[in-house]
Amino acid sequence: MEARRPNPDLRRLATAASLAAALGVALSAQAQTKPGGKTVSCWTEHGQTVCGDAIPTSAANSARREINASGVTVQTFPRPLTPSEQSAKDAADKTEAARAAAQASQARQQMALATTYPSEDALRKAYGERSQNVHASLVAAQASLASHRLELSRSLLRAANNELQGRPVAKALNDTIAQQASAVNTAYTDLQHKRDEYASMDGELQQALQQYRDYKQNGGIAPAAATPQP
Repeated sequence: MEARRPNPDLRRLATAASLAAALGVALSAQAQTKPGGKTVSCWTEHGQTVCGDAIPTSAANSARREINASGVTVQTFPRPLTPSEQSAKDAADKTEAARAAAQASQARQQMALATTYPSEDALRKAYGERSQNVHASLVAAQASLASHRLELSRSLLRAANNELQGRPVAKALNDTIAQQASAVNTAYTDLQHKRDEYASMDGELQQALQQYRDYKQNGGIAPAAATPQP
C-alpha cells in the first residue's frame, strides 16, 4: 500500500498559524512591558465602568485608571478632594506637624536642661528667679492698667460734663477717649498674659524637673523625635 504524502498546503497553513501565535504572544508581552504603549482611561459613571481615549468634562472629578492594550492597569489617579476634604486634610497635616515639632522641641529642652543645670536644685533655683521676674512684671502690668483706666475715666468725665452743660464734645477729646480706651484694652490683654504665665510657672517647673530626670535616667540621650514636615 502506497504511503500518503503530506499535503504541502496543510503544512504551510500550520506553519503560518504557529508564526501568528508566536507573533501574538510577542505583541502581548511588548504591550505589557513597553511604557509608552497605547493606553486608555477608565472611570466609574452612574455605577458603571466607562473607558475612553479622552476624559469628558463630566468625569473630570472622578477617580480613574489607565490600562494598556492587554487590560493591565499601569497608573491610577484618585479623585480630586473637595474643598471641605482638602481643608480637613490641611488641618490634619498641620496638627501632625505641630505634634512632631512639639516632640522635637521637648527633646531639645531635655538636652538644654541637662547641659545647663548640674542638679535639680540648680534648676529649681533658676525657676525661682524666673518666677520672681514674672511676678514683678505682673505687678507692673497691674499698675499700668490702673493708670490707663484712670486717664480714661478723667476724659470720660470731661466729656460727660460738656454734654450736661449742653456743649458739644470736641473732636480732639473724642479722639483722646478712643486712644485711651484702646490703651486700656491693650494693658488688660497684657495683664492677662502675665497672669497666665505666672500661674503656669509651677506646672512648668514640674515638667522641667520630669524632663531633667528622664534625660538623666536615659543616660544623657534624648528620646528620638520625628522631624516636623514643612
